Amino acid sequence: MSESEADSVSEGSVNHVEDGFFRQIRDAVARSQVAFCCAGKVPITAESTFEQIRDTLEDGQLKSAPVTIRWDRKDGKTISKVVLPIVSEERRGTGRPSKKQKTASDVLGTQSHAAIQDLLDDCAPASFGKGGKDVLDDSYRKAVKLDSDQFSTNFNPYDVGIIGAIAQTLLPGVARPILKKAKDCTFSECLGVVAELYKLNVYSSPSGKFKPHVDTPRGLAQFGTLVVCLPYRHEGGQLRVAHGGQETIYDWGNQNDIVQWAAFYSDCEHEVYEVTAGHRITLTYNLYAYDQLDGFNQEPSKIDRDSYALYHRVKEALASPQFFPEGGTLGFHCVHAYAHANDIVIKTLPYTLKGDDAVIFSIFKAFGLSVSLHAVMEDLEDHYANERRRYDSDDMSDANLVSTGLPDIQITDEGGDEDNCVTDSVENSWKSEWRNDIEWFGGPGNQEIAVVHLAYGNQASAEWHYSTAAILVDIPGKEASLRKALEAKGSKV
Repeated sequence: MSESEADSVSEGSVNHVEDGFFRQIRDAVARSQVAFCCAGKVPITAESTFEQIRDTLEDGQLKSAPVTIRWDRKDGKTISKVVLPIVSEERRGTGRPSKKQKTASDVLGTQSHAAIQDLLDDCAPASFGKGGKDVLDDSYRKAVKLDSDQFSTNFNPYDVGIIGAIAQTLLPGVARPILKKAKDCTFSECLGVVAELYKLNVYSSPSGKFKPHVDTPRGLAQFGTLVVCLPYRHEGGQLRVAHGGQETIYDWGNQNDIVQWAAFYSDCEHEVYEVTAGHRITLTYNLYAYDQLDGFNQEPSKIDRDSYALYHRVKEALASPQFFPEGGTLGFHCVHAYAHANDIVIKTLPYTLKGDDAVIFSIFKAFGLSVSLHAVMEDLEDHYANERRRYDSDDMSDANLVSTGLPDIQITDEGGDEDNCVTDSVENSWKSEWRNDIEWFGGPGNQEIAVVHLAYGNQASAEWHYSTAAILVDIPGKEASLRKALEAKGSKV
């Protein structure tokens, strides 16, 4: 066998092994199935002070006092109140009263049910966002609501551990760090989760519902929504939450002695099935990630990285000299939506990455690799192929325009005329480079406007181009010290 033939066989063998690792990593990413929602239950206790509630924690379960709702009446002069759950004589242990006997709990129950009707009378129809406007349409959403400035409640999601659970599940980077940096500041000390009380919603039978939709973020730092179902018996009204082909359904109608809740990312589709009996009463909170120490100084973390197949596949690949022997770049399109072209949101990334994105970023970062976020413009080549004068060779036919870092939206008065093609307008204003050396995983996700420029035809007009967010990982060659360490037996990261 000639030397050239031997080199060809060797190169083919390396490519085959490398392709095998790519398939394994793709499979591991597909099976990661990081949570896009979380939920829980909080028992109700009759005790009314924190000390009394604390004394009941024999089972380690935080409990809530009965939930009190106070709200302004429509006349603007009086205030009403209801306490949930509504207590019946059976729960108070009074037994079944005779027909002539009327207990105090009967009176309480009657008053409470009357207060529920007062609450319904004082609520306004609930709208939904469509085309940048608030719309009322009973065929799409049938519910009533109170805004947060119209009512108050003693229920606090922080007191009963809900916010802590959300931080650990939906923002793993907020909960636990992988790495500690200077000053021994952990990630949990730098970031926090804020729950902003938004509305009280009531979905009533016979046809209260909200068809599938995605929430409109109420702020640039909002990452999710918390829905707390108050203890009032009803039937139907299940909450369905879906993302990436997976879905979870929460049925809260069967119990009226516990507070039940669910939280999910802002870009999750969700709906409320029709309520067939009773009233489904909920509190809704907007969830925000915020910086407690006026400066992000930690990379996002993940929980139990060893439990993810991706961690082990990456470790095996890096330990093999046949995987990217000369080095290379892996690209992962972000699964979740981020306003990655907004200058305020850019400052919070990668610290507020969600779900699969946070896990991918954290796992590669744990190996000491260079991991960074970029914006990618993929349609420029196809849309303006006739203008790609500089890149007409075969080796650049599948190139993508990749930003250097995360630039905010660019607006320029340059335009696609005879002297300045559209591709030039984008390249000159958007810090980026053409790349065809990236091994991509997954498909493009949420699009954000990246560049707005002038366009010329019969008359001047504005034209815009979109980008998607992606995680890029630079893999060093096989001779790099971190790969040599992994190759050695018994080495650990």
